[in-house]
Amino acid sequence: MPTKKKLSAKVPRVVATVIRPVATRLNRIEDLLIEMRGVLDFHLKRIAALQRQVDILIEKGRVGLP
Repeated sequence: MPTKKKLSAKVPRVVATVIRPVATRLNRIEDLLIEMRGVLDFHLKRIAALQRQVDILIEKGRVGLP
């Protein structure tokens, strides 16, 4: 026959957390924003170049129409 286990309240573990200084966190956020801006600029330049190519192809298509 199975034995009954006593139900005891489990004590939550205390986990040590390391809180970074606000200045450090703000610097990291700023660095990430600068990196994201660089990536955005790259994509915008690429999109502009592709748009120019599309515009040229559209113009060539219009010229070729009778």
